[in-house]
Amino acid sequence: MAMTRQALPIVCLFCQLSACLGAVVPDVVSTVTISSRQSLNAALEAGPNRRMGFLSEANFLSMHTVLSKKVEPVYFTDKEELYKAVTSENVLAALISGVPNKTMFSAFSSDLVSPRAFQMMPGSASDDLMHAVDAAVVRTHNGGDLVRVAEANHPFEVTEVHTCRSLEPAKVPFPDASTATGLLKDILDKKRLRVLAYGTPANKPDWKQDGNYEVDPPVGFWPEYMVAFMAEFRAAYGNDIQLERVWMTAGGTDMVLNGSIHMTEPYYIYESLHDGSLKKWSHKFSCIVMGYEQQFFSKRHAKVITDAVTSDAQCAAALKTCEDKRLMSRITSREELNSKIESGGNVKMGFLSQANFLSVQSMLSTKVEPVIFLSTGQLYEAVVNGSVRAALISGVPDRTNFTVFSTDVISPRAFQTMPGDRSVDLLRALDAVIVRTHNAGELLAAATANPPFQAVEVHTCRADNPSAVPFPAASTATGLLKDILDNKKLRVLASGTPGNYPNWAQDGNYQATPMTGFWPDYMGFFMARFRAEYGSDIVLERVWQTGTAGTEMVLNGTVHMTEPYYIYESLYKDQPKKWSHEFSCVVMGYQQNFFALKPAMDFTAAGPTCDYQLAACQGNTAQISAACSHQATFLLAGAVGLLLAMEGLLH
Repeated sequence: MAMTRQALPIVCLFCQLSACLGAVVPDVVSTVTISSRQSLNAALEAGPNRRMGFLSEANFLSMHTVLSKKVEPVYFTDKEELYKAVTSENVLAALISGVPNKTMFSAFSSDLVSPRAFQMMPGSASDDLMHAVDAAVVRTHNGGDLVRVAEANHPFEVTEVHTCRSLEPAKVPFPDASTATGLLKDILDKKRLRVLAYGTPANKPDWKQDGNYEVDPPVGFWPEYMVAFMAEFRAAYGNDIQLERVWMTAGGTDMVLNGSIHMTEPYYIYESLHDGSLKKWSHKFSCIVMGYEQQFFSKRHAKVITDAVTSDAQCAAALKTCEDKRLMSRITSREELNSKIESGGNVKMGFLSQANFLSVQSMLSTKVEPVIFLSTGQLYEAVVNGSVRAALISGVPDRTNFTVFSTDVISPRAFQTMPGDRSVDLLRALDAVIVRTHNAGELLAAATANPPFQAVEVHTCRADNPSAVPFPAASTATGLLKDILDNKKLRVLASGTPGNYPNWAQDGNYQATPMTGFWPDYMGFFMARFRAEYGSDIVLERVWQTGTAGTEMVLNGTVHMTEPYYIYESLYKDQPKKWSHEFSCVVMGYQQNFFALKPAMDFTAAGPTCDYQLAACQGNTAQISAACSHQATFLLAGAVGLLLAMEGLLH
């Protein structure tokens, strides 16, 4: 039947009605923002853009162990060019020392930490001084001095690396002044603590917020940390002890090693080499003071909505404002968490135990009110319903519903052996293996194979040049290493009993055959390298123990060493293990996470137009697209009238 003139208006009305009610879905330009090293590596694996920006090849080499092997490094001459390359997406992401502009960029952890500590001469002459320095460091950690000083020197960021337990300072006592020996006695007798400082009297450094020594008194994180350190030291040994900085850029290390300078400033790098070998082999180190955690950054993508129906620029602007407001409420770092708690409102945080709270208390605002929950389910629910602002949990919470961010507290893990000459060659062999596993990215491989396990590399040994960390020769091996090679058996202390092996899920399931999880996988990499150097016939024997008997067997050498998952900061006989054990290079660190509710940012499900999405963002669904609704009502009424008219025509 041919369409009559009377029917044409009906068709037109239905076209308009369809345009309003069934509008074309708007074009949403949204690229996922990279916000973690894991998502960065996933993007590098997927391609096509695998380019990353660095300011030098040395920067790339220091970080390549935590990156996908498909990464394509691109080098830039200055920061501005690096920023432009990220903004234009010439590179997918970049690395920079310091803190990138977090408004423009998505900044996230590299999961690699460079620790810093006081360094001094080896041998018994430094024992008492080392214990005194450890006691002062532990008290600065326990008292929250690291966070306080860091927050006073924005944008400095600090990571606590706990090689010494800070919860109970009384268990890390100062040596008695009346019986002090060696370097400590010299300090107390002369009322002067001499520390090696980097620079010259005529050319002192200005490292901005890290430390400006050109002014008097010096300002910045490190000078102000030393004020806190000296307050603890003087409280134990007298207010009349003077701090003397010995400014040197060359030759100072030798003066530390011969004791004419008592120790270094705490900012000296732990993993550096001395005379071509690891400093770990020639120096003594205090408890780690803190760690630098460099950051990657990528472009922060904004969602752009083009409303195909209304082209309502005003609505689009309002939607962006609403989304920006939600974005500002999001908590993505410990600094942001502390800032929001300090500013008022909800100051409650959820924990599964009082011990969990105490383990991170020094990194949190003093206004935090801890709330203890009995289960992870209750903890999640409390964050979702807003009864707590954020929470702490071991492991990795669901990133779909929560923002997950670091506590900035790291618990390092390492092989542990007996002290003394018998363990020297074995420790050097262990260090040689660890450095090679780091350099080859095997830590990352073991973690990636066991999701959601996450490992932080803590570099107490430099990993970019394994040849600088040689294996001891088998032909001249001594002590524990010789025993291993003679008997073709490496005995390691393992936590458990033969009838009750542990199952720590992705961390390690020792009940399975073969064993699975991160730690068994890492030991597979470790043994492959150990055997490649000393013989494929060397057998790994786990000695299963749960009590102190196992530790005693390590300390007397009947068990060669522990598994690498044993906790560095633990106590032995109520004192730091650091004072009774020897440790390999740190294998990795556990970093617990805070999490907070992730605000909704995608409202495309609310409707096809900007009006629908703005109403959803504002939580005001009753006023969705008033103009379109009115237009639809008018068109619908007209269409009904014409339908009745058309019915008359057809009949």
